[in-house]
Amino acid sequence: MIRIIRNKLTITPKTTNSDEAKKQIDEVFRYCRGEDEKGQMKEMLFQKISPIPTNLKSDSKELDDWLLNNWGTREKAYNACWISDNEIIFDTFGEPAIPIAYKIMRQFPDIDFKFEYASNKTGTKTGTVYTSKGHIFFSKEKDYSKRAYYLAFELRPHLEALYTLNMETDTYEYDVSDIKAELATKGFYKEPDGTMLMTPSYAFKKAEDDLPF
Repeated sequence: MIRIIRNKLTITPKTTNSDEAKKQIDEVFRYCRGEDEKGQMKEMLFQKISPIPTNLKSDSKELDDWLLNNWGTREKAYNACWISDNEIIFDTFGEPAIPIAYKIMRQFPDIDFKFEYASNKTGTKTGTVYTSKGHIFFSKEKDYSKRAYYLAFELRPHLEALYTLNMETDTYEYDVSDIKAELATKGFYKEPDGTMLMTPSYAFKKAEDDLPF
């Protein structure tokens, strides 16, 4: 199964002048934003930040390798949205857009950035890329560590309610108590992603209700 990666870029101008800070953020905004080949405006346009060479053939290994090396993923960004004046989130398939983050950070060396990512398989494939004093640092978290869960919850806040910290193991565990309660009282439980869990008796009743006679 291909994982969906939530990416988040935070822009922090070093200046204390509010007007200058806004100007710097706007410059990053314009650098990331653009129209795709269909004329649709995108808030995070990889092909503008790191254009694909025209000599690469579609569906070729050369193109595939180039995309992984320059975008970090084989697909374009989607669901891009500015969640505050200086924070943008977007999703990618399979892998985080670390090379894109590097490109943005190198383009604006006078601005501090923090790039965070987390897979939709909670607690896995999480990490942070950030700048400090002109240098770029990378931190990859160990799968299912507390820090990995912290990042997952930060990027997908609705998930935190589904997990409980086990004080003995000092890690997070999926809390099924609410699911069991819902199944016992209603016969079904709806996951955040829309997946419906049903008890056998409820599923059978639904099948009967849906019959055309």
